[in-house]
Amino acid sequence: LNIPRPQQRRATPLKPPPNAKMSKKIAVIGGGALGQYLSARLTQAGHRVSLLLRGDYCAVKENGLKVQSPHGDVKVSPSDLDVFQSHVEIGEADWVICTLKANALQGSAGKRLLKPCIGPKTRVLSLLNGIGIDEAISDIVGDSERVLGGLAFIAASRVAPGEVSHVFTEKITVGHMLDDAEMVAEAVDLLSNCQLSPEPTTSLLTSRWEKVAWNFPFAGMGIVCGGVSVGELFQRPMVRDLTRNVMDEICETANRDILHRHNERKRSGEPPVIPVGFADKLWKMSEGESLKDYLPSTVIDFLNERPVESEFIFGEPLARADRLGLDVPNMRMVVGVIDSLLNTQAAQKEQHVQEVEKSSQAQLESRDSKRMPAASSATSSTVSSISQPAKKRAFSGATRGFSREACEIAKSDQKTEVGAKVVEQYDSLLTRKFYQTVMGGGGNDIHFGIFRSSSDDVRKAAGLTTSMMLDLMAMLSPLNANSKVLDLGSGHGGSTHEMVQRFGNTTVCFNIGEEQNDMNLEECSKLGIANKVSCHLGDFNLGLPSEWTSSFDFVHSCEVLCHAADKPAILSDIQRVLKPAGVLVFSDIMGQDGVDENVLRPFTDRNTTTYMGRPSLYKHQIREAGLREVAYVDLSANLERFFALMLANVENNYEILKSEGLTDEYLNNWIGSLSDRVKVQSEYGAFAWGIFAAVNDTE
Repeated sequence: LNIPRPQQRRATPLKPPPNAKMSKKIAVIGGGALGQYLSARLTQAGHRVSLLLRGDYCAVKENGLKVQSPHGDVKVSPSDLDVFQSHVEIGEADWVICTLKANALQGSAGKRLLKPCIGPKTRVLSLLNGIGIDEAISDIVGDSERVLGGLAFIAASRVAPGEVSHVFTEKITVGHMLDDAEMVAEAVDLLSNCQLSPEPTTSLLTSRWEKVAWNFPFAGMGIVCGGVSVGELFQRPMVRDLTRNVMDEICETANRDILHRHNERKRSGEPPVIPVGFADKLWKMSEGESLKDYLPSTVIDFLNERPVESEFIFGEPLARADRLGLDVPNMRMVVGVIDSLLNTQAAQKEQHVQEVEKSSQAQLESRDSKRMPAASSATSSTVSSISQPAKKRAFSGATRGFSREACEIAKSDQKTEVGAKVVEQYDSLLTRKFYQTVMGGGGNDIHFGIFRSSSDDVRKAAGLTTSMMLDLMAMLSPLNANSKVLDLGSGHGGSTHEMVQRFGNTTVCFNIGEEQNDMNLEECSKLGIANKVSCHLGDFNLGLPSEWTSSFDFVHSCEVLCHAADKPAILSDIQRVLKPAGVLVFSDIMGQDGVDENVLRPFTDRNTTTYMGRPSLYKHQIREAGLREVAYVDLSANLERFFALMLANVENNYEILKSEGLTDEYLNNWIGSLSDRVKVQSEYGAFAWGIFAAVNDTE
């Protein structure tokens, strides 16, 4: 919602902690506006809240939470709130409140996310939309008696990391999966002292159906019509009639489902069906001016090609209609079209992979001509060659870009030569100093970074990348003291150091730089984790040790595969050393899909890179290696600024670096190369950078 900030009001002080009986440990899973608002209010009421955060973690850890609200502003200091990036660290809680997207609860991922927080007496309250949510939670908890659900009618938005603007709370409807009044009273009591206006419902199922009675027709038809607002559905007579027919079918399905479950549970009294006239009231409300331009969040997810909560909002309601033997042609049409559109999105991505593979535009030069030239001359000619129709010449869509032929040329390289160049580039005393200063900001996280604020430097940004990759690993599988991790291309060991300190796992660092390995182990000794880390000197271009087959729970690799002479081969080797259900998380610098290889010369001329990957090509190669892609996080928007800060670090430290032995030629070549990278990324967005996650499903 585009919600304005409310007027500044005096902060409401935190209440003193309740007595031991009243005080609860509450885990809030989901750090969006709703999760942060609830966390602030629950903390204000004296409860101890553990908040699982991703993007806002650093800001909240450092500054706490701030809420601006007409009910009184709240400021929660960092010492009054426990903030975590990993669900595993939270531990068992008295209450778990879920405020995330329902998709996160599907399958084994939901169990991994919630199980560490659930003890034998934990109550779970899910503030999510859809039908079947409570059954999914029950499967995770293993006990329907402790499963509660709610529907939040709250207008709140994040206006900055850790800051929430709250405009109003209409209510939070709270119910129990089995409609246990005592359990509902517990939840209402928990929330009633937090200015959250909880309202008990005698039938959680009925309340969920009433919400879906709006979501299914208006979000569903919004997607079917290509991503339109509620108002646009009313403007087209045929679409308007069809939307109303869908709503009527939903209400019929809801009442039949409520009646069926009422009888199945052998309840006495009248079943709590949706009352007559409810659909008319809902329809009239939707015609109002306030919803004219409103896009349901499900429609926004579809337009942005993000995961759509289709299973619980669309799929399960239709499945229940089918099980009840109902004739619901309009519901079926909506679900069928949505499935088709989502499948088409996936198919288009797959088609693009095939087209990128078959394209023949990008040709690499022969091995002899691939010796690294001076960046100042080569890259300036590259930039000048991208003249006026810039986008057309830099990007050539589905018919140009990276080619299978280029892969074969690269794979024909002498792999030992590639390894020797990598050592030359990174592992001398002078180059180590250069990369630590220019790319790492003096730290051991020597890779690209994510900028949270305008004041972040390269060191802080690179550290956030490390944290995000570790969070993704821990999200996909338990990462703990029993886990064995391979850090592929570990460099100075920055990621390993943070990983082992956070999770207590064992890590094997596989790295080609002997002196880097020594620095890594020396730092491990200082940190007291030497017993958890070992370094293996080796070149992954020559293969990983044969005895490592099915040895690792995780493989972590940060911006290393760009140096692989044969990327499909190393991905297959990674699949081999992973245990069944093992997790791969890696990041890499790439070219955008469809970009001409020559445009990337400002990078390849200064780095030992046989060829640059592409996001779609990596996705294809991951599947070909026998791994299942789980996620790709596109972080390309951070590159231009990171290049610019690297350039500033060279210029600002020029004399210091020169005094330590680096030559004018070396430093000036870097200044030329980085200047060209900034220009190429600013004008053409040619470089891509992101994090991939995959699971080894092969038994």
